[in-house]
Amino acid sequence: MATAPASAPVSASASLSSSCSSSSNRSEMSYYDLDDILADSEKLPCSFNHTIPGLGYLEGNPGKSIKQGTKIELPIWLCGVLAVIDTHSSNDPTVSSTTRDEARFVSLVDPEAINEKVQNAMKSDAKSLDLHKLSPQYYKLIERWCNLFYEPQLVELIMESLKKRSFEINNFASNVYAKHFNNDFIYTLDEFEKKLFKETSESNRLMRQWLRE
Repeated sequence: MATAPASAPVSASASLSSSCSSSSNRSEMSYYDLDDILADSEKLPCSFNHTIPGLGYLEGNPGKSIKQGTKIELPIWLCGVLAVIDTHSSNDPTVSSTTRDEARFVSLVDPEAINEKVQNAMKSDAKSLDLHKLSPQYYKLIERWCNLFYEPQLVELIMESLKKRSFEINNFASNVYAKHFNNDFIYTLDEFEKKLFKETSESNRLMRQWLRE
Protein backbone atom coordinates (compact mmCIF):
# COMPACT_ATOMS: atom_id res chain seq x y z
CA MET A 1 0.00 0.00 0.00
CA ALA A 2 1.21 3.51 -0.78
CA THR A 3 2.38 5.75 2.06
CA ALA A 4 -0.13 8.39 3.13
CA PRO A 5 0.89 11.90 2.00
CA ALA A 6 2.04 14.39 4.62
CA SER A 7 -0.01 17.41 5.65
CA ALA A 8 1.17 20.49 3.75
CA PRO A 9 -0.17 23.22 6.12
CA VAL A 10 1.77 21.90 9.13
CA SER A 11 5.14 21.83 7.37
CA ALA A 12 4.60 25.22 5.75
CA SER A 13 3.62 26.85 9.04
CA ALA A 14 6.64 25.36 10.77
CA SER A 15 8.86 26.70 7.99
CA LEU A 16 7.58 30.25 8.46
CA SER A 17 7.96 30.02 12.24
CA SER A 18 11.58 28.97 11.86
CA SER A 19 12.29 31.82 9.43
CA CYS A 20 10.70 34.48 11.66
CA SER A 21 12.61 33.39 14.75
CA SER A 22 15.94 33.17 12.93
CA SER A 23 18.62 35.70 13.78
CA SER A 24 20.28 35.40 10.38
CA ASN A 25 18.29 36.67 7.43
CA ARG A 26 20.42 36.45 4.32
CA SER A 27 22.10 33.13 5.15
CA GLU A 28 18.76 31.26 5.04
CA MET A 29 17.55 32.71 1.76
CA SER A 30 18.34 31.72 -1.77
CA TYR A 31 20.02 34.46 -3.78
CA TYR A 32 18.16 33.23 -6.85
CA ASP A 33 14.76 32.77 -5.20
CA LEU A 34 12.26 35.01 -7.01
CA ASP A 35 10.11 35.51 -3.90
CA ASP A 36 13.17 36.65 -1.92
CA ILE A 37 14.14 39.09 -4.66
CA LEU A 38 10.60 40.53 -4.76
CA ALA A 39 10.50 40.75 -0.97
CA ASP A 40 13.79 42.66 -0.90
CA SER A 41 12.31 45.18 -3.34
CA GLU A 42 9.34 45.92 -1.06
CA LYS A 43 9.57 49.48 0.23
CA LEU A 44 9.47 50.59 3.87
CA PRO A 45 8.88 54.14 5.15
CA CYS A 46 11.92 55.67 6.86
CA SER A 47 13.27 59.02 8.04
CA PHE A 48 16.84 60.23 7.54
CA ASN A 49 18.61 61.18 10.78
CA HIS A 50 21.35 63.14 9.01
CA THR A 51 21.85 65.41 6.01
CA ILE A 52 23.81 63.31 3.50
CA PRO A 53 25.42 64.88 0.40
CA GLY A 54 24.78 63.30 -2.97
CA LEU A 55 21.74 61.23 -2.04
CA GLY A 56 19.14 63.70 -3.29
CA TYR A 57 18.43 61.40 -6.25
CA LEU A 58 16.55 59.12 -3.84
CA GLU A 59 13.80 61.75 -3.74
CA GLY A 60 14.18 62.93 -7.32
CA ASN A 61 16.85 65.64 -6.79
CA PRO A 62 20.05 64.40 -8.46
CA GLY A 63 23.22 66.10 -7.26
CA LYS A 64 21.54 67.48 -4.14
CA SER A 65 21.83 66.46 -0.50
CA ILE A 66 19.10 64.58 1.24
CA LYS A 67 18.09 66.61 4.28
CA GLN A 68 17.83 65.47 7.87
CA GLY A 69 14.24 64.56 8.71
CA THR A 70 13.37 63.68 5.11
CA LYS A 71 10.75 60.94 5.04
CA ILE A 72 10.95 58.56 2.12
CA GLU A 73 10.21 54.97 1.17
CA LEU A 74 13.23 52.80 0.37
CA PRO A 75 13.51 49.13 -0.63
CA ILE A 76 14.21 46.73 2.23
CA TRP A 77 17.63 45.76 0.92
CA LEU A 78 18.75 49.40 1.27
CA CYS A 79 16.91 50.80 4.28
CA GLY A 80 17.58 47.59 6.22
CA VAL A 81 21.32 48.30 5.98
CA LEU A 82 21.03 52.04 6.65
CA ALA A 83 18.90 51.38 9.74
CA VAL A 84 21.57 49.29 11.46
CA ILE A 85 24.76 51.10 10.45
CA ASP A 86 26.01 53.12 13.41
CA THR A 87 27.88 56.37 12.74
CA HIS A 88 29.47 56.11 16.21
CA SER A 89 32.05 53.56 17.20
CA SER A 90 30.28 50.43 18.45
CA ASN A 91 32.92 50.17 21.20
CA ASP A 92 32.32 53.64 22.61
CA PRO A 93 30.82 53.09 26.11
CA THR A 94 29.89 56.77 26.50
CA VAL A 95 27.27 56.63 23.74
CA SER A 96 23.75 55.96 25.06
CA SER A 97 21.28 53.69 23.29
CA THR A 98 19.08 56.70 22.41
CA THR A 99 22.01 58.59 20.92
CA ARG A 100 23.07 55.47 19.05
CA ASP A 101 19.60 55.11 17.52
CA GLU A 102 19.68 58.72 16.39
CA ALA A 103 23.19 58.22 14.99
CA ARG A 104 22.02 55.62 12.51
CA PHE A 105 21.52 56.85 8.98
CA VAL A 106 17.77 56.23 8.96
CA SER A 107 14.99 55.34 11.38
CA LEU A 108 12.36 52.94 10.12
CA VAL A 109 8.66 53.66 10.54
CA ASP A 110 6.15 50.84 11.08
CA PRO A 111 4.80 49.97 7.62
CA GLU A 112 1.08 49.73 6.90
CA ALA A 113 1.36 45.94 6.87
CA ILE A 114 1.88 45.84 10.65
CA ASN A 115 0.26 49.05 11.89
CA GLU A 116 -2.17 49.07 14.81
CA LYS A 117 -5.24 48.82 12.56
CA VAL A 118 -3.94 45.69 10.83
CA GLN A 119 -2.89 44.07 14.09
CA ASN A 120 -6.32 44.71 15.62
CA ALA A 121 -7.95 43.18 12.53
CA MET A 122 -5.75 40.11 12.95
CA LYS A 123 -6.83 39.74 16.54
CA SER A 124 -10.54 40.07 15.74
CA ASP A 125 -10.81 38.15 12.46
CA ALA A 126 -7.59 37.16 10.71
CA LYS A 127 -9.49 35.50 7.84
CA SER A 128 -11.03 38.82 6.79
CA LEU A 129 -7.68 40.47 6.03
CA ASP A 130 -6.61 40.99 2.43
CA LEU A 131 -2.93 40.19 2.84
CA HIS A 132 -2.29 40.36 -0.89
CA LYS A 133 -3.41 43.98 -0.89
CA LEU A 134 -1.11 44.80 2.02
CA SER A 135 1.79 43.08 0.28
CA PRO A 136 1.97 40.19 -2.20
CA GLN A 137 5.02 39.01 -0.23
CA TYR A 138 3.45 39.66 3.16
CA TYR A 139 5.11 36.91 5.20
CA LYS A 140 8.48 37.53 3.56
CA LEU A 141 8.10 41.19 4.55
CA ILE A 142 7.41 40.13 8.14
CA GLU A 143 10.49 37.91 8.10
CA ARG A 144 12.64 40.85 7.00
CA TRP A 145 11.14 43.14 9.62
CA CYS A 146 11.60 40.62 12.43
CA ASN A 147 15.23 40.12 11.46
CA LEU A 148 15.77 43.86 11.87
CA PHE A 149 13.81 44.31 15.11
CA TYR A 150 13.16 42.04 18.06
CA GLU A 151 9.36 41.89 18.25
CA PRO A 152 8.28 38.55 19.75
CA GLN A 153 4.68 39.73 20.25
CA LEU A 154 4.37 40.56 16.56
CA VAL A 155 5.78 37.16 15.60
CA GLU A 156 3.32 35.44 17.93
CA LEU A 157 0.41 37.43 16.46
CA ILE A 158 1.43 36.68 12.87
CA MET A 159 1.85 32.97 13.62
CA GLU A 160 -1.54 32.79 15.33
CA SER A 161 -3.08 34.58 12.36
CA LEU A 162 -1.44 32.17 9.94
CA LYS A 163 -2.81 29.18 11.86
CA LYS A 164 -6.36 30.55 11.65
CA ARG A 165 -6.00 31.35 7.97
CA SER A 166 -4.44 27.94 7.31
CA PHE A 167 -7.60 26.21 8.50
CA GLU A 168 -9.62 28.32 6.07
CA ILE A 169 -7.10 27.63 3.29
CA ASN A 170 -7.41 23.91 4.01
CA ASN A 171 -11.22 24.15 3.81
CA PHE A 172 -11.03 25.84 0.42
CA ALA A 173 -8.36 23.43 -0.83
CA SER A 174 -10.57 20.49 0.17
CA ASN A 175 -13.48 21.87 -1.85
CA VAL A 176 -11.62 23.27 -4.83
CA TYR A 177 -13.62 21.09 -7.21
CA ALA A 178 -16.97 21.95 -5.63
CA LYS A 179 -19.64 23.27 -7.96
CA HIS A 180 -20.12 26.54 -6.05
CA PHE A 181 -16.48 27.23 -5.16
CA ASN A 182 -15.97 30.81 -3.93
CA ASN A 183 -12.76 32.45 -5.20
CA ASP A 184 -13.00 35.64 -3.12
CA PHE A 185 -10.91 34.36 -0.21
CA ILE A 186 -8.21 33.00 -2.55
CA TYR A 187 -7.66 36.50 -3.95
CA THR A 188 -6.72 37.74 -0.44
CA LEU A 189 -3.84 35.28 -0.06
CA ASP A 190 -0.24 36.39 -0.25
CA GLU A 191 2.26 34.37 -2.31
CA PHE A 192 3.23 32.14 0.64
CA GLU A 193 -0.41 31.29 1.29
CA LYS A 194 -1.04 30.65 -2.40
CA LYS A 195 1.73 28.06 -2.35
CA LEU A 196 0.20 26.62 0.79
CA PHE A 197 -3.18 26.41 -0.97
CA LYS A 198 -1.65 24.63 -3.98
CA GLU A 199 0.31 22.19 -1.82
CA THR A 200 -2.76 21.45 0.32
CA SER A 201 -4.91 20.89 -2.76
CA GLU A 202 -2.33 18.46 -4.13
CA SER A 203 -2.02 16.76 -0.74
CA ASN A 204 -5.80 16.26 -0.58
CA ARG A 205 -5.81 14.87 -4.12
CA LEU A 206 -3.07 12.39 -3.26
CA MET A 207 -4.90 11.42 -0.08
CA ARG A 208 -8.10 10.66 -1.99
CA GLN A 209 -6.08 8.67 -4.50
CA TRP A 210 -4.35 6.74 -1.71
CA LEU A 211 -7.66 5.90 -0.03
CA ARG A 212 -9.01 4.46 -3.27
CA GLU A 213 -6.03 2.12 -3.64
